Amino acid sequence: MPRPRTQLLSRDIILDAALELIGKHHDFTILGIGKHLGVNPSSLYHHLSGGKDEIVNSLRERFYRNIDLAALRDPRVPWQSRIESWVRSYRAAVAQYPAAIPILIGRIVDDRPTLAIYEAIAALLAEARVPLGSQVGVIAMLDSVVFGSAIDAGSPVPLWDPTADTQPRLHAAIAASDDSARVAAGLTFGIQAAIMLVQSLAEEPTAER
Repeated sequence: MPRPRTQLLSRDIILDAALELIGKHHDFTILGIGKHLGVNPSSLYHHLSGGKDEIVNSLRERFYRNIDLAALRDPRVPWQSRIESWVRSYRAAVAQYPAAIPILIGRIVDDRPTLAIYEAIAALLAEARVPLGSQVGVIAMLDSVVFGSAIDAGSPVPLWDPTADTQPRLHAAIAASDDSARVAAGLTFGIQAAIMLVQSLAEEPTAER
């Protein structure tokens, strides 16, 4: 087995290799990383003993480490603004590497950095008085906004190519506003709709909070 092409192995070198493979093949394997780095695959376990699951969790940690959870807990800031900050900061984190999104969301969340992010939004929803039975549904909806917008950031501009004769309404809408600001506008609208939903749930009478 040839020696590594760059330097001795480290967690960061392994994670970088995983991201390179994800960019090329939309996934990675331990064998693939070993081949990519020119090392025996078993040597990877000296740095990431949990194999693929630990690599995924380490990628999550790398992406999410700059999210300011303390700011999301600041009671001086209205919960509406903190929910918006949660969505925007989480979206910015996952948008660093859109190709990795299916892998990040395709495995159970059991790592502390990601669980801390979701603990923060659960606390915000409780503060906003969202019924307990609705909180997971709201979190799933917020996830859709976060990950959908992160993926949409990689879409072309314009995205649609209708004709004025067969799709006149869509053609007119695209001509008016399908530009480089489309993704940002969609994220803002998604956040506004999410906050309106949270407010409506908080206003509904319920026995369980």
